[in-house]
Amino acid sequence: MGIRISELTRDERTIQVPVGKEQVNITYRPGGFTPETEDRLHQHEEDQRGGAALVELLEGCLVRWDLEGEDGQPMPIDGAVLRTLPIRFLAQAVKAIAEDMNPNAESAEISGAISSRKAR
Repeated sequence: MGIRISELTRDERTIQVPVGKEQVNITYRPGGFTPETEDRLHQHEEDQRGGAALVELLEGCLVRWDLEGEDGQPMPIDGAVLRTLPIRFLAQAVKAIAEDMNPNAESAEISGAISSRKAR
């Protein structure tokens, strides 16, 4: 019996992203990160648009979070909102996802990309 592609992309995981003394709970789809996504991320890096790379990755894999606007309502997860958030937070979210997806890899490629962005 075969398996449908939707089975590969259905999995969801919830993790916590530290933000100062607080945390944001995010749910993401590991299947949202594909080689195609990776290619687009590398292109953003070559164009020196690290923030755009973070937005693209998160927009493709975030499902929900408990990040709220000033009105106390949940913020939508879309590119427009993601582009208004601090790059440091976006990088922390991507780092948390990378660590969750590959907790035993000390030098995962995506973690290295995040570290190089922080150094800029």
